[in-house]
Amino acid sequence: MKKIGLFYWPLKGNVEAVAKKIKEQYGDADIDIIDLSKADPKHLFHYENLIMGCSTVGADSWEHYTDDNIWYQFLHKMEDDKVDLNGKKLAIYGLGDQMRYPYNFVDGMERVFTHLNNHNITQIAQWPNEGLTFKESEALHNNMFRGLAIDLDNDEDEADANVAKWVEMINKEI
Repeated sequence: MKKIGLFYWPLKGNVEAVAKKIKEQYGDADIDIIDLSKADPKHLFHYENLIMGCSTVGADSWEHYTDDNIWYQFLHKMEDDKVDLNGKKLAIYGLGDQMRYPYNFVDGMERVFTHLNNHNITQIAQWPNEGLTFKESEALHNNMFRGLAIDLDNDEDEADANVAKWVEMINKEI
């Protein structure tokens, strides 16, 4: 059993780019990165710890357009299968654009976290609200994000350092 399974979606964009940055921090021995569209909830049990990566989606896209929303399908399959993650440690990261969508910055992270939290997880690696210029985020609680909040569109030069700091946080908590 590998130590960490990193499940992410969507593909070929910033979420995947950050997944690769995280993998670089660990190397092949400790982490697998898995395209969520090829995963089933039972795959979560192959790992001691979990990292989930997602992008921001609008509420209308999240609940009503399920045919192409892989997160929606995956999380609802977890509910249908009554998955219990038995307290597995979960770190989550979310991508957003704080300039173009300042009122919904990394909201997708909150939606994914809320669903996963119903399946007996232990949340780790919350991220401080520092250096960002958004207006609102559903993923912000007590000035901490549910996980790494990252904006590759406007803060790409900060990404590598933030990913490295976040991975250090994860390693201290697992």
